[in-house]
Amino acid sequence: MNASGSFEQTLEKSGGQPFVFDHGDMRTLHFDHKYVQSAMLISAPDKLLLSYTRAMMGFMLFQTSPKHILLVGLGGGSLAKYCYRHFPAARVTVLELSAEVIALRDRFMIPADDARFRVIHADAAAYMQAQQGNLADIIMLDGFSADGPAEALSTSSFYAACLRNLTAGGILVSNLWDRPDFLTQAIGQALMASDWRIWWCRTSDSHNCIAFFVKGSVMPAFRPVMLHRAKKLDARFGLQLSELMPTFQLVSV
Repeated sequence: MNASGSFEQTLEKSGGQPFVFDHGDMRTLHFDHKYVQSAMLISAPDKLLLSYTRAMMGFMLFQTSPKHILLVGLGGGSLAKYCYRHFPAARVTVLELSAEVIALRDRFMIPADDARFRVIHADAAAYMQAQQGNLADIIMLDGFSADGPAEALSTSSFYAACLRNLTAGGILVSNLWDRPDFLTQAIGQALMASDWRIWWCRTSDSHNCIAFFVKGSVMPAFRPVMLHRAKKLDARFGLQLSELMPTFQLVSV
């Protein structure tokens, strides 16, 4: 249990700011009483504990050797730590709007900034609009407020900026939480008159819908090819990607 007391006591002491709560070997990040924003095993801080984070690593089904991974939303740093550890040849950049969340990075054992890892305190919407393209091979969107996906990161203009800033062959991955209908609304507008395709899946033990934006035509043998890749990745990383394959769907926009 938290040294400072119960969850309710910790929530009250937070004064409305992001806070950390420990229960046994589990450490969690909260913005309020409603949702767990991030979860970490203290004994295994680099492990992807939540199923949606493992699903987001499904970008490896399409791109296995990124040189630069850009994450929007730091949270407890689960994805950032995993990418930093498992892609030693890649740079990892994280954009985080909340200085209070960044201030908790040591509690979640997030690496210090170095030559290939950097956390930037920035408004991701403004940051993306200011870039001129070829920014990253993988862009992962996991920016949330206390009530769900951040509104500024849920517009067609933001998604268009993200797609514009991918390198050739790059992949955009988005945690849409429980809103697959959003795929055919604002996001669809960003993809009109383009050759981007959206594949999405839903994790088996949560409400999270994960979308993958892939450029180019659809492979005729997509499912068997991807299942083969998923099994190979599972054997190496243990991400359980092959369990997601039956849920993969192609979105028409």
